[in-house]
Amino acid sequence: MIWLGRIGVALVGLFSLAMGLMAFASPVQVGEMLGLGALSPLGANSLRADLGAFFLAAGLASLLALFAGRAHWMWGAAALYGFAVIGRVLGVVLEGAPEGVAQSIVVELVLVGLSVLGAKTLARN
Repeated sequence: MIWLGRIGVALVGLFSLAMGLMAFASPVQVGEMLGLGALSPLGANSLRADLGAFFLAAGLASLLALFAGRAHWMWGAAALYGFAVIGRVLGVVLEGAPEGVAQSIVVELVLVGLSVLGAKTLARN
């Protein structure tokens, strides 16, 4: 079971680090992938900072859980992606379901599940 937890944490980490680094390198493109637009240079800067910070925080938590024995950090990653799901569901309830939102919710729920699995299994080791 420990290997499932490690693989789960590694997948969360790889996804999060890739998205965070892409947000730092190409914030406008990452924003467009997520349905966000940079209306000004300040908007591009905000996409870089906010999206980069979100994803890199989850990536850092994964690295610490996987390589430094800090399994409890995965609860932070689970919370980040869990709050994202809550925000998306709230948006669907208040404004209707935009195209593509189901895919985002599924991805985030999987990331929450993998983070919780990692937090629980790695803590036992």
